[in-house]
Amino acid sequence: MRKLGLFATAFALATGVFWVTMLTSPAKLEAAVQTQIDTRELTLKAHFEDGQPSDAF
Repeated sequence: MRKLGLFATAFALATGVFWVTMLTSPAKLEAAVQTQIDTRELTLKAHFEDGQPSDAF
């Protein structure tokens, strides 16, 4: 029974330390800018004379 009590105490202490850390100095993530697909450029570079299907939908 003592081991269970020690485990519960250690778990509660670790949980408390985790939340104090997250609330005081959270991890900082930076989102990267994603490039947009330029459909106009893709259309201008397409070779329609090759007979490839070019359905948009």
